[in-house]
Amino acid sequence: MKALIFSIYIFIGTTFLTSCSEDFLEPEVTTSKDVETNVNTAEDLEGIILGAYDRMNASTYLGRDYIVYAEVRSDNAFSNGNSGRFVGPGQFFLNATDAYPSDTWLQIYRVIANANIVINTEVTDNESEEVQHLKGEAYAIRALAHMDLLRLYGEQYSGGTLGVPYVTVYNDGELYPSRLPIQEVWDKIGEDLQQAETKMSLSYDSDSPTRITTLGVFALQSRYHLYTKNYTAVIDAANRVIGSGAYNLADAETYAGLWAGSGGNTSVLELAFTSTDNLSNDAIYNIYQGASYGDIEVTADLYDSYEQSDVRKALYTYNAATGKIRMTGKYPNLTANIRVIRYAEIVLNYAEALAQTGADNALEVLNMIPAKRGASLYEEATVENVLTERRKELAMEGHRFFDLVRNGKDIVKVDSRQTFSGDKIAFGSALLPFPIPQSEVNANPNMEQNDGY
Repeated sequence: MKALIFSIYIFIGTTFLTSCSEDFLEPEVTTSKDVETNVNTAEDLEGIILGAYDRMNASTYLGRDYIVYAEVRSDNAFSNGNSGRFVGPGQFFLNATDAYPSDTWLQIYRVIANANIVINTEVTDNESEEVQHLKGEAYAIRALAHMDLLRLYGEQYSGGTLGVPYVTVYNDGELYPSRLPIQEVWDKIGEDLQQAETKMSLSYDSDSPTRITTLGVFALQSRYHLYTKNYTAVIDAANRVIGSGAYNLADAETYAGLWAGSGGNTSVLELAFTSTDNLSNDAIYNIYQGASYGDIEVTADLYDSYEQSDVRKALYTYNAATGKIRMTGKYPNLTANIRVIRYAEIVLNYAEALAQTGADNALEVLNMIPAKRGASLYEEATVENVLTERRKELAMEGHRFFDLVRNGKDIVKVDSRQTFSGDKIAFGSALLPFPIPQSEVNANPNMEQNDGY
């Protein structure tokens, strides 16, 4: 039974550095070897960092599923069951043995395993700025991955106290980690982000949005502090990104065209896909489009929230004959990069924190987004108006469920085609967190299951 817990403690085999293929990033318990004998240089560390991003690309994590979970479990979208995908998440009906919670849990801890190797392995010139920058990048990846685990599996929105195991080593012989209290997990995420800020240097930043940079750390901090309701810290972190001048909001004329590939300087972090390195049938493109897959449809409530003049409305395809609405403008092909953090999110994080603190410039910041989209400007900078704008701007990108529950709101049924029972999933419901995979509970006597599963 111990073998099951290796979804958390992943060993790296002797052939790790000889190939970039996904096969050599998989768990290997039978040929495990001390990583220190295989990782010796900054170049080795960078290879493992790139492996972490490759694991983030997987369809079971940010390549598709994690994004879809947040939309199909909200008032934005539903699963029509066309190919049988995302039916359970859309119904808020999951079992601890289901593939969705098990596969996503496993994949995120695989990302964490790569980050931990980089953080904990000493290499040649270990104290150099270059090596420390890579370690800082790994701290940021580890923080993001644990934040995603906590948001999905933690009990913070269901009235419980349990978070997730915070794994900081790749193999210390401890096979039975416990779930930490929610606040302790948040604290550790904050500590990792602070380590990332301390260690990373502008001179070693990638010029591509496909790597976390020093400004990317501040962007992650703005998201983190928004979830922990430290609004002063959100303002400080967002100001570092906005004040840099490194990013911009696309104009109305260019907004739609940005989604076919990379978002350039409208993106802070995105995951790269190419014609030879994409998820094919498992891509988010196929689950949003209406061909042989096309399981995810958009609610009329979301579609109708846009004015006709709003360029974002053109990203949707509405079939008048069937009433079906699909997101076809975002991720319109297999090689469209996945947006993990867009600059627009940072502006909206900033606006929400300003609205929460009653700052004088809250309305000015909030209206930065609709002013670029051909939409009417707001007259007040209320938190509700910020959430409305977040819904419009970040729709189908993996935010809506979390925006609702972190503000204590119910998941309201707004479309008769949504498949969960009743007229809402109430805030505090045991159905809000995913179950801990049963394989982990079976293998680890210290692993506690979420209530209701």
